[in-house]
Amino acid sequence: MRPVLLNGPVKFLRLIFLLLTIGSGSISSESVAQQSNIDYQIPRITDLPEIDGNIGELEWAAATRVMLNIETNPGENIPSSVTSEALIMGDGETLYVAFISFDPDVTEIRAYYRDRDDVRNHDQVGIVLDTFNDERRAYEFFVNPFGVQLDAINDDVNNDYDHSWNAIWDSAGRINDDNYTVEIAIPLKQLRFDQSLAQQTWGINFVRRYPRGRDYQISDSARDRNISCYLCDISKAQGFENLERGRNLEVVPTLTTTVVETRDPVSGKWERENLDPDGGLDVRWGINQNLYLNATLNPDFSQVEADRTQLDTNTTFSLFIPERRTFFLDGADYFNSYLNVVHTRNISDPDYGTKLTGKSGNHSYGLLAANDTSTSFLIPGSLGSSVGSLGDVESDISVLRYRYDVLNNSTIGAIVTDRQADGYKNTVTGVDGVFQLTDSDTLSIQSLHSESEYPLAIQTQFGQLANLSDDAHVVNFRHRDSRWDGFATYVDYGKDFRADLGFINQVDYRKFTIRVGHTWRWDDDNFFSRIWFAGDWDKTLDQSGLKLEEEIEFFIEMDSPLQSRLKGLFGASQTYFNGKYFDEQFNQLRLNFRPNSDLFLNLYFRLEDVVDFANTRLGRSVRIGPEVTYNWGPHLQINLDHTLQRFDVDGGRLFTAKLTDARINYQFTTRSFLRFTLQYTDKDRDQSLYVNPVQSRSKTLATQLLYSYRLNAASRFFIGYSDAGFQDDDLDSIESTNRTIFAKLSYAWQL
Repeated sequence: MRPVLLNGPVKFLRLIFLLLTIGSGSISSESVAQQSNIDYQIPRITDLPEIDGNIGELEWAAATRVMLNIETNPGENIPSSVTSEALIMGDGETLYVAFISFDPDVTEIRAYYRDRDDVRNHDQVGIVLDTFNDERRAYEFFVNPFGVQLDAINDDVNNDYDHSWNAIWDSAGRINDDNYTVEIAIPLKQLRFDQSLAQQTWGINFVRRYPRGRDYQISDSARDRNISCYLCDISKAQGFENLERGRNLEVVPTLTTTVVETRDPVSGKWERENLDPDGGLDVRWGINQNLYLNATLNPDFSQVEADRTQLDTNTTFSLFIPERRTFFLDGADYFNSYLNVVHTRNISDPDYGTKLTGKSGNHSYGLLAANDTSTSFLIPGSLGSSVGSLGDVESDISVLRYRYDVLNNSTIGAIVTDRQADGYKNTVTGVDGVFQLTDSDTLSIQSLHSESEYPLAIQTQFGQLANLSDDAHVVNFRHRDSRWDGFATYVDYGKDFRADLGFINQVDYRKFTIRVGHTWRWDDDNFFSRIWFAGDWDKTLDQSGLKLEEEIEFFIEMDSPLQSRLKGLFGASQTYFNGKYFDEQFNQLRLNFRPNSDLFLNLYFRLEDVVDFANTRLGRSVRIGPEVTYNWGPHLQINLDHTLQRFDVDGGRLFTAKLTDARINYQFTTRSFLRFTLQYTDKDRDQSLYVNPVQSRSKTLATQLLYSYRLNAASRFFIGYSDAGFQDDDLDSIESTNRTIFAKLSYAWQL
């Protein structure tokens, strides 16, 4: 069956009109969840508190007070060893939250000055807000004792937690004699909710994270581990009566400039490009509180901060790189589905972009349109993938996502992605559903169809037909309760299925996987607080019926003191590659722990008999990856991440690969930092052991010095210097080939 959702542009335009009609409020329904029992009232105030971390008694006198005294992890709903008190109130435009977190020894508080979103292992407090009260999606706002912010979107339907989302809000914290206090102000215009309701009812959870010998989580309400839906199990709050609609417009102009010098290492002559200043504009307009329009003109989508390096030796599939660019992050969760058919990192250099995302009643929707002046995409197969490129050929991009909430915590949806250029086209249409069968059981299904057209250059280079069409399907059943977990998954990717706007790097296969796991939990009197053990079996065939892999795996995780976690993976497989079968086996361990508040240690080890893909034979690989993070006082952090891989075959050492990523960060305040990054790779190969010619040695070295000052998530100033170089068999040392000075300034005007 081929699920064709739209037959031509007329129906496409009609569907867009319908979504706009829904978003404007013509179709509105109050969910059954809005009638839930109320745990807390959010009082309306007129005297506003000052957000300085000092909780004045008169400032917060009218607030509702909530105790956080239930340990939900690692203990299961037991009285917590420390307590916090949360205070909440609002003035119709802003939600105000404060926390008083008591501590028997404030010198043991684990908190540092860091950039936003970098507080995951700190003492912290926060609030989770299910603003539509549909128990499907929530905002999370957390703050450490110095006021450093972390915000995220929790998509409970697709089990996706996105901390790359950023809102503009205010926070402050301070450490006192026997506690630390935090104050938070969240403008309602940063949130999405149904403004047509006379009174708001939201899902709400107050949370404290207390990392000491173990990583404790403390809440205002108990957590039932037999319910796999987190947002179904939190409290309800009511307030914000008769909200008046105000202007909700955010305009962010951006100015960037770069000075670039490049050189040929043979000639040794540096060539300087002209100074390249450029301006751009981002606009975020809340048409109403549940319908938002994002637009960008001449955007600068350059990555200011370097991605973490990844070792790509002996792999045949493309590596995944996450999205970090601001325009694509707002409302990104509205495009989620089980299969990754929307990965906006594929849009590399647009001149413009527009995005409409919203929710009304049971309807959620997203529409994205953009161009891309540099068009590239994955060419996947059953045994590997490549990257195809049209070069500087402009393509037009459209994405449409629709989801309808049905029954309790279930959804059905549809998606369309389309990318077109001269002589090139890729269109994907599909339907999907997530059904909460019981508190512990979930069924997810998705069915997609693609139509592709490739120009002669792509046909010739990658052996593609001029026109391709095929289907992809997935069925996943998952169970999770307090003790048992498991899933059964069947995926089926047709040979000619392509999703050029997503990240699907393997096709032409059918795979069935089944896994069963069990969890044991204990209290603090035991050395282990949690042990999880699981086993799974999977079998993969290509579409002709040829077995590609049959694998059995065993997993173990153990949590113990010093916040330590040991993770093990052991297994074996029969793997097909290039006309032969190989018996692979693998053993992997990862141990991380915190001997004190300032030091984090992580060690990764993997020993395996694995296919040498370059030469079609079995080899023995040893990979070791130590990582050290040290906090030298509250401002300075040093991180060293190293990977060493040695690969042996009959005849000797095939290659040795080394990767080092070192970072030194000095955080002056919560607003500004100076960071130095060094990334180094070194690959040494024995040419006599390769079938095809290879470089005997290849090295790369890249450095970056970056200063950042931030007023808020959208108002930032960057200035930095970076350089890069390489060495191969023709060079005696690493030769620098690129050096750049860059600056970027953005400022958010809120109207």
